[in-house]
Amino acid sequence: MKKQRKQKIGLQATSLRKAMFSAVFIIIIIACVGFYFGQGWIKQYAAEVDQTTSGSSVKGSSPQALNQLREDITKNQPAGTKASSMIASTQNYQNNTISDLNKYASSTSISIAGYNLTQPATAGINASATISGLKSNFITITLNNPVPIRSLLQFFKAIESNLPKMQITGINISAAGSKDNVNVDPLTIEVYTK
Repeated sequence: MKKQRKQKIGLQATSLRKAMFSAVFIIIIIACVGFYFGQGWIKQYAAEVDQTTSGSSVKGSSPQALNQLREDITKNQPAGTKASSMIASTQNYQNNTISDLNKYASSTSISIAGYNLTQPATAGINASATISGLKSNFITITLNNPVPIRSLLQFFKAIESNLPKMQITGINISAAGSKDNVNVDPLTIEVYTK
């Protein structure tokens, strides 16, 4: 009888140990699977919360932000217009430049004898620094000499303050018979185009 009892107790302990290992193993597997699916669910929930919060903050400040944006655009529109008009387009810069130069010459009582629209061959002309996206084009004009010095200075000022931007890059002046007049060699004018 003692042997049977010992065998029953031994079998029970062994089977209990196997049951415990199996239970622990099953709990570990369930925890891993739960962690895997729980992590996916938490990521999805976090994305929904993030989308909701960003949507609510945009909706909350949208009228104010839009009104501020409209005011900024209206306030800065003249600067944008001026900036776009500073550079001539490649297609029509020659006609616009000749028209502007004729207008400045007539307003300052200067007579232009001719235009040369090719690149200058003069080695003394220093090309200005190249700006990305812009191209320098040169126009050489010949004035009817002698030219009154005051008129010439007004003509230079009109050229330099022109929109689209032009600048005088080559000039040679010599004295004429009168102290108020000068002789001007052909002027080289640089015009920026895009």
